[in-house]
Amino acid sequence: MLKVSKLYPILLSGLCLYSFSYAVARVTVLQMVEQYAGVEGRGKPRQDYIAKKDFPAGAGWEYQLFLPCIKVEEGIVNFFHNL
Repeated sequence: MLKVSKLYPILLSGLCLYSFSYAVARVTVLQMVEQYAGVEGRGKPRQDYIAKKDFPAGAGWEYQLFLPCIKVEEGIVNFFHNL
């Protein structure tokens, strides 16, 4: 059985590998798409979302694999754009 002290480095290395993989996918496969909800100043504020290049949001296994990171990044970007 694994001790808790030996489990932390395994979890940390897995998290680092997942984050690095997302960064590579974000540069090569995924792109930020801007969406405006109406006439400027009269509609909802701008919303940015991440999608696989040339696909709608939610398509592709890459999108599903990195969904937690995508939602965090979208939330941060939308927060700062809509201040």
